[in-house]
Amino acid sequence: MEPGPVQIVSITEDHKFILDEKKLKEILYHHKAREKKVALVSIAGDFRKGKSFLLDFFLRYLRAKDAKDWMGKENEPLRGFDWRGGAARHTTGMIMWSEPFLMSMPDGEEVAVLLMDTQGTFDSNSTVFVNAFIFALTLLVSSVTVYNIMHNLQE
Repeated sequence: MEPGPVQIVSITEDHKFILDEKKLKEILYHHKAREKKVALVSIAGDFRKGKSFLLDFFLRYLRAKDAKDWMGKENEPLRGFDWRGGAARHTTGMIMWSEPFLMSMPDGEEVAVLLMDTQGTFDSNSTVFVNAFIFALTLLVSSVTVYNIMHNLQE
């Protein structure tokens, strides 16, 4: 199966969260991640501000390993997490990349790196509870969280 984005947490219309344990286990038990420490890199922040777009650059970097020209050509399309222009939200819930990337720590130990995209906050469809829950869950499960905002921190 080709690596790609996998919905691991969905949100129902009545604001309930559904964890897809089967899909999450498939990612965590991937042959590259077995018997290795896992580092989860996630992104959170306002909706429509480029979180999925930024993760596609992370994917490009991780795929390129240590290549100096990892950015690729200027006209080369980004592939990975789905994103689009416009004002309506695109990502909902939590989406994880299906295949870990193996990286070596300074001591030589291999770590399985996973990427996770999250639903943007402060859109017109989400409640304060949904925003807070997604952000809190992201912080709890991630090794590193990129908080992607363009302007002042909001309450």
